[in-house]
Order: sequence, then C-alpha cells, then structure tokens
Amino acid sequence: MKSKFLTGFAVTAATMTGALIHAPSASAFNWSSSWTQPTIYSKEQAGFDDAPYQKYVQQERVAIPNSEQFLLDPTKLNLKFAHDVSVSFINEGAGFRNQLAFTSTGTTNTSGLIFNDISCSGAGCVGAWGGNALKLGDTVKLGNINGGSLLDFGLKANGFSGGTNIFGTQTGQNADGLQHVVAYAIGTRHILLGFEDLYGALGATGGKNQNSDRDFNDAVFVVDVGEKNLRVLKGEKVPEPSIVLSLLGLGAAGLVARRRQNNPAE
Repeated sequence: MKSKFLTGFAVTAATMTGALIHAPSASAFNWSSSWTQPTIYSKEQAGFDDAPYQKYVQQERVAIPNSEQFLLDPTKLNLKFAHDVSVSFINEGAGFRNQLAFTSTGTTNTSGLIFNDISCSGAGCVGAWGGNALKLGDTVKLGNINGGSLLDFGLKANGFSGGTNIFGTQTGQNADGLQHVVAYAIGTRHILLGFEDLYGALGATGGKNQNSDRDFNDAVFVVDVGEKNLRVLKGEKVPEPSIVLSLLGLGAAGLVARRRQNNPAE
C-alpha cells in the first residue's frame, strides 16, 4: 500500500521539541481468559459520530484502500502525551464473531477486552451474519494512558464462538506469519484500524488455510489518541508544554527588558 506523507510543518513546531520518553517495542499479543466486557457507550453517550469514517469501510473481498490517508506502523503506536484513549466501533464484514483487546505497556501498564462480540446490528452494517452485539459508533473508554506508553491491539478470530487464532500487530508472531492489521491516521486525532480475521494467504485452502480474502474489513475501529499524539505518530515535532511555557516566559521577559530600555524611568 502507498502512504501519503504530510509536509510543510511550522518552523516553530519543528524546532521546539522535548525529550521523547521511549516506550517499549510491541511483542506477541497475550490474551487473558479473565478479561470481561467493559462498559459500552452508545455514540450518543460518547459524543462520537461514526458517519465520517464509514467511507473508509470497503465492501467484501475488496482490499482496503489507502484513501489518501497517512499509513502508520501498527507496531509503533507510541503515545508521547497523556490522553483519555477510547476505541469506537466503525463496522465489520465478518462471518466470524471476533473479539478485540488491547495492551498498554511502558509508563501505563494495563490491558483488557474492548469488544467481546464484534457483530454488527442495524442499518449500515457491511456484514450481518449472526449476532447483534454492537451498533455503529459504540465506544469503549480505555482510560487515561500516560505519555511513554505503547498501545497494542489484538483480535481473537471467532473468539466469541470458541475460536483460538489470535492475530496481533506483530506479523512474525501471527500463526500464519502474515499481516492481519492495517493502521491509518484519520483526521486530527484518530487512528483507523482494520483487521483481517481469516488464516492464510489470499485464496489459500487446505490445512489451516481459510480461503482468506485479505480485505481487512472484518473488524474496523477508530482509536482516539488525541491531536498531539497523532501529530507525533505522523512524524511532526510537537513541543512539550513545559518548553512552550518556558519560551513564553522568555518572550515576556524580553518584552519587559525592551520596555525598560525604552523607558529609563522604569
């Protein structure tokens, strides 16, 4: 897939940057049987509008398009700034009833289930092949994640119905050794994640292969990481708040000094 890189950063943003807290690297996704479904908020309760994101959900057996968005490395979703992270369900085109979970490692160490049964209900669903657990825009709040944390996501294929294949962001750790998630920067604060839930290469059958369509629309979500974190993930230089305040203080001191030079009576 082609990626579109954004240019033209402001000079002040490019020259003012704090020391980045290095989050750990992603590893194989570990699933816990003790996880339970957290509270799901409707899009009205969460204040989330899923409509602008539905255009990124393609029909069945069609490879997910770049959509002129910024392609991210899903193994490097490092947060530099603290943020109240949430995950919103956009759509699904799966016969499986998949499950989604997350981990945060680094300065914030936490993990948990996000959606126990990814099955779409109501108008606008790409797939409607059993279950009706989620409506478009349903949201789970992951809580405050500190800067210096690495977010990671994993999908248990057909997990609600007893499936055991876990596909994470680490391609080499997936059972079939293939990529099963794509990530894009969308808008000003969101990451779009698209998962493929079938084992094996495109159209492969026999053995464990499941005639995968490799369309990455089996579970589609957006993750709210905040504007500053998304800018950093896209490669922009975002100043630390302390640096901005220091520069403002220096600017104010300079104005006072200039006033005194111009007005000796002061």
